[in-house]
Amino acid sequence: MIKFLKLSSFQKALNFCDLFSPIEDCEELNVFELNNRVSFEDVFSKFSLPLSNRSSVDGFAVFSEETFGASENTPVLLKLLGEQRVNDSPIDIEKGGCVRVATGSSLPGNSDGVVMIEHAKVSGDFVEIYKPISYFENVLKKGEDFMEGSVLINKGKRINFRDSALLAAAGFEKVKVYRKPRVAIISTGDEIIPYKEEISISKVYDANGPLIVNGIKNYAEALFFGIVKDSKKDLEEKFEYALENCDCIFISGGSSVGERDYIEEVIKNFGEIIHHGFLVKPGKPLLLGKKNNIPIIGFPGHPLPVMIHLNLVGISVLKKLGGDKNCYPKSDKGILGEPVFSVPGRVDLVMGYRKNNFIIPLLSKSDYISLATKSEFIIKIPEDREIILEGEEVEIYLWD
Repeated sequence: MIKFLKLSSFQKALNFCDLFSPIEDCEELNVFELNNRVSFEDVFSKFSLPLSNRSSVDGFAVFSEETFGASENTPVLLKLLGEQRVNDSPIDIEKGGCVRVATGSSLPGNSDGVVMIEHAKVSGDFVEIYKPISYFENVLKKGEDFMEGSVLINKGKRINFRDSALLAAAGFEKVKVYRKPRVAIISTGDEIIPYKEEISISKVYDANGPLIVNGIKNYAEALFFGIVKDSKKDLEEKFEYALENCDCIFISGGSSVGERDYIEEVIKNFGEIIHHGFLVKPGKPLLLGKKNNIPIIGFPGHPLPVMIHLNLVGISVLKKLGGDKNCYPKSDKGILGEPVFSVPGRVDLVMGYRKNNFIIPLLSKSDYISLATKSEFIIKIPEDREIILEGEEVEIYLWD
């Protein structure tokens, strides 16, 4: 029978990702496919943008000093010399003159500002200016967006849709990104049955397999190895194949105290145990191990603690393997709207939601799966607190 001889602090579970290095393997993707992928290298701009000074408004390009003193009662009168369209090459203007421009038009080469069309009026061959402008007002200067040779995206940044727009504007059709880690997912337990079978008092359907597969798809390639009964030989066969073909192994069930729990023994045969058992609720039996740079996580059997520790520990590990420099769980703070009780000496992780800008805990048993669908985040109750009162500040972990 497995016994928890020494329970580790919850912080050690959060720091588990520090034991691993990114997988130094990449693929090249089109800019249309980059969202939520991690840049494999620093991406440098090949030119400056804009290529020339451009107008940021519709209006009239001028010498800014010639607008000084303009007002509604005493407008400045400038000769209209022509129009600079967006696709036209820059032209020059003469003193005492102005050129009509549109948003995005290149500025006439020797002008230094644009009067907004709302502050001007065309009168025959002249334009009346009703408001003065400062030097380079309403102008996007050459290279002001980004300069040639500047870093657009740093190595290890998770690319979002805004980044993809920047890369496309900079002329990048393809970008190198880290390969997603391949994760072997194994559900264990004699009580788990396929969905086509009839459920009974002593049997349950596998909730953890779909939970983990869907939970990691943004960060990894999920390979579901199916349901393995509590048999050491079956686990060893799956394990051996997973270690040869995958970058990470997630197992659910089989890590709690029990005579037929072979997870720890199998991991020791192939790798090493780093921690088994934590001062945390839920998730005390969480198991963390590894073989070289391959993380091995044994989740508890109940889906609720699996959700929590997949979010806080599992996804952090996958982010690290996938090259993401920001691999730790996303956190925030808020004001508690109701008191919450705990047991000193352990961290309590309680699901919650926000109501009227207050943090409200959702309290229930660990196997109430429906609770998670109502939660917006996870509330952390520190190990040195027995009660946190209404109005106190708490730390929350956001769902990834």
